[in-house]
Amino acid sequence: MSIPAVAPPIDPGTPTSLPPGSKASRLTGAIDDTAGTGIVIPLNMVDGAYVDWRMQTLDGWDSADLEENAETRVGADGSWDADNYYAGRIVTVGGLLTAPTYEAREVAEYQLRQAVPPRRLVQLRIDEVIPKYVMGRRSGRLRISPVTDVISQWSVTLLAPDPRKYALDALSVDLSAAQAAAGLAPPWTPPVLLPDRPPGSDTATLVNTGTYESPPLIRIAGPGTNPSVANLTTGLVLAYDVVLGVTDYLLIDVAAGVALLNGVAPRAPVSGSSVTSRFFIARNENRLKFRATATDPVLVATATIQVNPAWD
Repeated sequence: MSIPAVAPPIDPGTPTSLPPGSKASRLTGAIDDTAGTGIVIPLNMVDGAYVDWRMQTLDGWDSADLEENAETRVGADGSWDADNYYAGRIVTVGGLLTAPTYEAREVAEYQLRQAVPPRRLVQLRIDEVIPKYVMGRRSGRLRISPVTDVISQWSVTLLAPDPRKYALDALSVDLSAAQAAAGLAPPWTPPVLLPDRPPGSDTATLVNTGTYESPPLIRIAGPGTNPSVANLTTGLVLAYDVVLGVTDYLLIDVAAGVALLNGVAPRAPVSGSSVTSRFFIARNENRLKFRATATDPVLVATATIQVNPAWD
């Protein structure tokens, strides 16, 4: 037998109203597993089943733990200083869920369990002035405790291996190799007449509006050989000894530290390049330059560089 709703249903998507003097945050957000189970747990909002998910705890969103690498001086006071790096970010989010019926409360509890798997990353989004997210997996015990027939208290801890908080919206620039006429691969039968090519630039500025360096996603499309991307602001360069046909592309995922030819074949940068996983977009302005040797009298290689501004 269904238990009647404790209150008139609230339209899905309606932000949770907080009582005066409440310590709960007015921030909205979501635990989003759209790519996996398709389940989205809203935070401080009402879902499509009229379950009100009230967020009361958000711990670890302020900063990730900073690992201490200083070494103790033997036989002397103090320590030898060393570079310190952030560890993975641990975020605990929790609160109360209020369902219209006993059955709906139980369904909501099991949806929460599915939305935070132990062996796969899901997105935790918090809608600050600039909405931000981290990617994490369940860590430790997921706690769900019934308070009444229609109310449960819940808490879940997520471990984000990448401690950065990323802007939900990505920024990008498109670049083209400088001149189709420069470095044409022989043989060509003179005279070679070059028709006009679409306008483009081999140099552009990309602004990381966050407070921390961020790894970009770079897609280089052919035709062309020996493509390279340089960050003139940081002095870092990624160059590859590859031949790209008209339908070929090189996808460089800096966060994963890998470059894949046509999405499957790994390619390492040439000697003298920076380490792939360290080719970050620094905060503020970054002047980027793209080069490639042309192999076609008309078409040129292009590069798209995409980045989500990051915060620590």
